[in-house]
Amino acid sequence: MKLELTQDQPGLLRQRIQIRDHQIIADLETAAGGTGQGPDPHDLFDASVATCKAMTLQLYAKRKELPLEAVNVLLRRDDSEERKGIYKLQIELELKGPLTAEQKQQLLEIADKCPVHKLMTQAEVQVSTSLKAEPTPATVNAPLLIEPQVRNIGFDIKRLLPSKVQRRVGPFIFVDHMGPATFAAGSTEGDVRQHPHIGLATLTWLFQGAMMHRDTLGSLQRIEPGAVNLMRAGSGIAHSERIPADIREQQQVVEGMQVWLVLPEAEAESAPDFQHYPAALFPTMQVPGCSVRVILGEYFSQKSVVKFPLRCLYVELNLAPCAQLTLPFTEQQQAIYLASGSLKQPELQAGQMLVVDEDLQVTAGDEGAQLMLLGGEAVPDPVLLNWNFVARSQERLQQAKADWNEGRFPRLQDDPEWIEAP
Repeated sequence: MKLELTQDQPGLLRQRIQIRDHQIIADLETAAGGTGQGPDPHDLFDASVATCKAMTLQLYAKRKELPLEAVNVLLRRDDSEERKGIYKLQIELELKGPLTAEQKQQLLEIADKCPVHKLMTQAEVQVSTSLKAEPTPATVNAPLLIEPQVRNIGFDIKRLLPSKVQRRVGPFIFVDHMGPATFAAGSTEGDVRQHPHIGLATLTWLFQGAMMHRDTLGSLQRIEPGAVNLMRAGSGIAHSERIPADIREQQQVVEGMQVWLVLPEAEAESAPDFQHYPAALFPTMQVPGCSVRVILGEYFSQKSVVKFPLRCLYVELNLAPCAQLTLPFTEQQQAIYLASGSLKQPELQAGQMLVVDEDLQVTAGDEGAQLMLLGGEAVPDPVLLNWNFVARSQERLQQAKADWNEGRFPRLQDDPEWIEAP
């Protein structure tokens, strides 16, 4: 397991902890020199003990088929003698469910066998601290390679952004390559139940198949290859994305790109909006050895009809086998994603993304290459991404989660299935 910690803002004690796809803010109380916007290190330490006990009991009860319905943990800390090497934690367990006294005692004994408790009391913990090695000077203008994270959300996707090496490219904060996939007729396999967004815009672009979009503005829109669905979440919107019945029955392949773009801070809480742009509005332009369709922005003298409040670029390029093409650098940040085929120059395999900062000459492989070019105006920090939400503060993210889970967020009435915020 790799944990990364960075200072949240210069001059503040507040720290940002990155654990896989999860972010936690740690801080000290104002009396201790912090801003009180997160738990302190001792709180995190204690919480790991309490959490481990609760999870251990739930897993044990499930394995032994004990009628444990929930575990509540109350932890009290006495650190008054910490400097003498004594750190006291008093943990009180509330076990809910029709348990007998014998079963409760059995669970109490298991609680002290949780991995974190044993780590604290039985293991020899060795901690080594060193300075990070000075990085080797990078080659000037060396492109940054992003490998996809393959995930299954009912079907396989390749996630490019956010990544460990690059959080976003211009306003693009989330880039998924969906499929290719087929779905069983008469099922809901692959359907994305309704879920919420704030502070961002979603853009769907399909290569094959079709999807059906519903949202809380009343939009009901089928999207097919070459068309654009652009949904601006602003202060809050919920939507579902489902596979149409005819696509399932005919076993048509569904494949495409789903991207999220950060809204500028001044429009982060604007009224939500949805726009559908038919495929006829995105004509194919031919340049030597390549066909080009401009989805956002302007490229090769072709300008998209799609309006977005930040300067950005999103283009599909299909190169003929072995074709050569110079891609002019026109944005503050820019990347190419190889959706299919291969590149001989630079060497790139399908599913990889390359972040560049200068004109780039590409040469397609023997089977050609399908590229997505994206980039745009850099968005200043702080920009926080948590689950389906983008915001400028942790407080706004937590409010959005609570509003969704507790029913204060707009909900679809004709598509009632919904995904709970974690």
